[in-house]
Amino acid sequence: MDMALRPMSISQMLDRTFFLYRNNFVLFAGIAIVTPALRLIVMLAQLKAFGPLVMPTQPENVTPQFLQALLIRVIISVVAVSIVSIVGTAIASSATAHAVSMVHLGKSTTIAESYRRVKSILGRVLWLTCRVLGFTFGPLILSYAVLAGVGIGLVLLLKGGNAPGALTFVLIIVTFLGFASILGALVWSLYALCRYSLAVPACTLEDLPAGSAMRRSSFLSDGTKWGILGIILLTGLMGVVLTYALQLPALLASSAVIITGKTNLSIAATIWIYLAEFIGGTVAGPIATIALVLVYYDQRVRKEAFDLQMMMDALGQAVPQQAAAAPPPMMG
Repeated sequence: MDMALRPMSISQMLDRTFFLYRNNFVLFAGIAIVTPALRLIVMLAQLKAFGPLVMPTQPENVTPQFLQALLIRVIISVVAVSIVSIVGTAIASSATAHAVSMVHLGKSTTIAESYRRVKSILGRVLWLTCRVLGFTFGPLILSYAVLAGVGIGLVLLLKGGNAPGALTFVLIIVTFLGFASILGALVWSLYALCRYSLAVPACTLEDLPAGSAMRRSSFLSDGTKWGILGIILLTGLMGVVLTYALQLPALLASSAVIITGKTNLSIAATIWIYLAEFIGGTVAGPIATIALVLVYYDQRVRKEAFDLQMMMDALGQAVPQQAAAAPPPMMG
């Protein structure tokens, strides 16, 4: 514990992350399997219901009926996958935070125990996850929606024959402002993601309500947001590379996109891609959570002398135990 609770640099935290993950792979992968498993079930159910996605090879085949069916399919897919991803991430990240806390401090735990310990706060963690996602990506989604709505409105006006020159100028201005708002929202999303990245560990390990956990994360992440951003980007890139490497054989075998430019995948190739995403999410998913829990402990050590608190608690527990084990005094 003395070696674990010490200030660490980003490189030391990453080294500690892979050390814990390597020595407890079954534990962390077993916890993280929830989200990829739920996503896999949803995607296989959609494949069963709609069949593989077949894109027209000729422009004249892109009919309004095809576009409507494609839009419905995309909306259903996005909504279903988003829901299971949010639920699965909330559950798995909280259980992973507990497991990291235990093994980081030299204790032992199991997959079942980690989930059992956080069972009573899963509703709170789910609400916290939704709030963090709303604060983080809400402005970006709103910017896209406003830009799309304005674009559709201008197209309809142009079809009505209303002052093409003036509308073109307005279209240019609105497009520029729209992309500027998207860029600003993207910057905010990265900032908010770093600011609230320690909220789930705070909620899980300190038993805090959602609002308090977000304020706690804001306090602890102050001064280390660049390091958190680097960890998130690095671990995210690792997951993408691993998933794509697993999917590549299916893409090559189907001659899809890379070789011939086709956009249609066979059912077997589609299932392979889904399984590759499942394996990639299971293997790479826990890494970011482990690293962020270590950042949480690092900031508590730096800002609150958490290592001294743990040492005093350990001494306070040792004294009564020694007193109870001591022999009774001799009576004269």
